[in-house]
Amino acid sequence: MKKEKVRYHVLFVPDKDTQAVKFSVSLGVLVIFFMAVVFVTITALSYCFIVAGELEESNLQVLKLKGQLDELSGQNAAMQVENEELQEKVVILSDTVNGKVQKEQEREAEIAKSYIPTGYPVKGSASYSESETELDGNPIAVFQASPGVSVIATANGEVSSIAGDDAVGFIVMVNHGNGYYSVYRNGTSPKVKEGETVTNTTVLFDMEAGHETLGYQIIENERFIDPLSLMETYG
Repeated sequence: MKKEKVRYHVLFVPDKDTQAVKFSVSLGVLVIFFMAVVFVTITALSYCFIVAGELEESNLQVLKLKGQLDELSGQNAAMQVENEELQEKVVILSDTVNGKVQKEQEREAEIAKSYIPTGYPVKGSASYSESETELDGNPIAVFQASPGVSVIATANGEVSSIAGDDAVGFIVMVNHGNGYYSVYRNGTSPKVKEGETVTNTTVLFDMEAGHETLGYQIIENERFIDPLSLMETYG
């Protein structure tokens, strides 16, 4: 016995009063249609779910990158502050070093100057003899002072030699270690010894009665020079 096919009719009725449209659809076609609708719906929902997941993941990635960017921005700002602080420290350190170098240079210049015989050889009042300016053809400065006045070294140095005696007088020579020698001539016994270190306050002689004259000379690079010219230049 042949099974009778069942057919379904779909009627489309418009809003206006016009002729209705009727379609005749078999059960198989209708099932396929609904399955297609379901498939399309499921596919669309799946796509939307996947897109939503990817969008959420993208948003999370964006937030993560934004957090990293904020962190890097914070680190960059901190590094800029640290760099400014380091630059400031470098400037301060440079100024400090330059100041120390300058002070050291000034100190060395003062030390070097202290070994140039520019001082006055008599501690106290003395007169200068303008008529006696040479001894054996070499420049000399002759000073007259009172008993008790001291003869002092005119710069730092070392007593290199002491010559003479009570009969002819004494000659004290001071080596200043830079090509300069200062020479002191007086009739009293010296207060220093050979090899002794002297400064510009060291007493070489204490003038006594009958020995109130000081002959003072300077040797520069093995040549006698006018001692007054050196005092005028550096004093």
